[in-house]
Amino acid sequence: MSKLLTPNTPLSNDTNDLNDNCNLPFFKRLSHYHINLNVLILLVALFLTLTANLSFFSKVLAIYPIANNLGFVISTGVLLFGVIWFLLQLVTYRPVHKFILGLLIIVAAICAYFTDSYGTIFDTNMLVNGLETDHAEAMDLFAPSFLIRVLLLGVLPVILLSLMKIKPSTFKHAVLQRVISILACLGLIALCLLPFGDQYASFFRQHKPVRYYANPVMPIYSLVKMGTDKIDDMRRPKHLIPHAEDAKLIAPAVINSQSGSAQPIKPKLMVMVVGETARADHVSLNGYARNTMPLLAKTKDIYSFKDVSSCGTSTAYSVPCMFSYAGRKDYKMDQASYNENVIDTLHKLGVNVIWRDNNSSSKGVADRVTFEDYKSNKLNPECDSECRDIGMLKDFDKIVAKPQNTLLVLHQMGNHGPAYYKRYPKEFEVFKPVCESNELSKCDNQSVINAYDNAIVYTDYFLHNIIETLKPYEQQYDVVMIYVSDHGESLGENNIYLHGLPYSIAPKAQKQVPLIVWSPASNHIDTNSIVNQLDKPVSHDYLTPTLLSYFGITTQEVENKPTLFKTLN
Repeated sequence: MSKLLTPNTPLSNDTNDLNDNCNLPFFKRLSHYHINLNVLILLVALFLTLTANLSFFSKVLAIYPIANNLGFVISTGVLLFGVIWFLLQLVTYRPVHKFILGLLIIVAAICAYFTDSYGTIFDTNMLVNGLETDHAEAMDLFAPSFLIRVLLLGVLPVILLSLMKIKPSTFKHAVLQRVISILACLGLIALCLLPFGDQYASFFRQHKPVRYYANPVMPIYSLVKMGTDKIDDMRRPKHLIPHAEDAKLIAPAVINSQSGSAQPIKPKLMVMVVGETARADHVSLNGYARNTMPLLAKTKDIYSFKDVSSCGTSTAYSVPCMFSYAGRKDYKMDQASYNENVIDTLHKLGVNVIWRDNNSSSKGVADRVTFEDYKSNKLNPECDSECRDIGMLKDFDKIVAKPQNTLLVLHQMGNHGPAYYKRYPKEFEVFKPVCESNELSKCDNQSVINAYDNAIVYTDYFLHNIIETLKPYEQQYDVVMIYVSDHGESLGENNIYLHGLPYSIAPKAQKQVPLIVWSPASNHIDTNSIVNQLDKPVSHDYLTPTLLSYFGITTQEVENKPTLFKTLN
């Protein structure tokens, strides 16, 4: 019997005791043995390597087929084990060793499920996005296979872990063993790297995204980074950093052709729809083979931009970014909450700004303007299995009763996944059969796409109703509608689902979004300025300058920055 794993009672003292132990149930028998802490850490590292990294090994094998790279593939597996072993050695200490190891086993089981099922990457953006997901959205992600996996690979191992007893050790001996274990980890890592130095140099340089799939290494790293970011945030200014302090409202005028006198133009009325999870290549106005927007296709004065890039790949990142003054390249998510955005500027310059939300929240954008929550039937009259986007048009006449510059932002539930089939009433189920599961990988790909496309058909209905609601006010206001999604979505391409991948490695499907403008001829917008850009690359960065320009506000902060269209003065 190994000295590292011994019964409480020495074997040589009483053979009958050993026989009695052998006759005990497995769990009680397990509790009769002591195990060295460093051996336990090694076993947990091996367990996590084998059970929580299917996606990691899948990515490695996709790049390096095992038939021609057997040695290197084995090396990467051992290297991952070495890194996890080293990480556990750094974070696991008495007397909280069981708590730490148990927590990591549970976290690894949960993260592995979402990575294997949806291709989810647990970087800091995804952790923030997950924390900001509301209860209803979170429940869509749970499924029987999730519970089974977490029970078998998370809860059960933790129960076994809790029954084990750690072999006592003096402080000096424990430190010596820990040092030896850490040196062994580093030696194992070096042993993996040295024989394949050239391949690893190429691997780390050309295939950096693979590291995002290492579990629980990536979630732990992201959690630590989120914590350090939070500490940094606590050191940041306690008050809002102002922007566009030189902003001025320029009252434009038009010439009355009959009298020749200058007359003030009508107040501006814009409805801006912030879409959710819609991808550009599933919009029929952009050439998609399916007619996902039949109503808008028949509507006059509709303009669809074909090449639009989002700020990010998640709602928590993109929504604050699209209303910021920074632009995607300079935008920092952790700084958005204490910087004024374009909504603040519009509000300060007298624009009546109202944010209606049928999603999780405005992500801080509308904290200082009128915010209305349409996620429940308290305000939303159109609720069945969930509250529908169309309900956000309730009492529209009250918003426009007093003629004034007005911006109404409608934040959709849109195509939020994975339960696409819940995002529309049953009568909008045009494409069949649909995936009626939140386990997308268990459905055939076409049924997933069918459910997703049906949700876009409902968005078409929603946008059509906005336009019909605006039309009666063309005489009182200059009206315009802008629809733009916050980010796109992966629908199983390369076994990736949903969204939220780091921008640098995210597929085009997660970054290319629809942007549609309804602009009637009466609203003093230069139609040619729209038409000339429909096929050119634009991005979320155009939105802030466009909002200011439309409402006649000038500021050096957006001077010479491109807009989606130009107004006629």
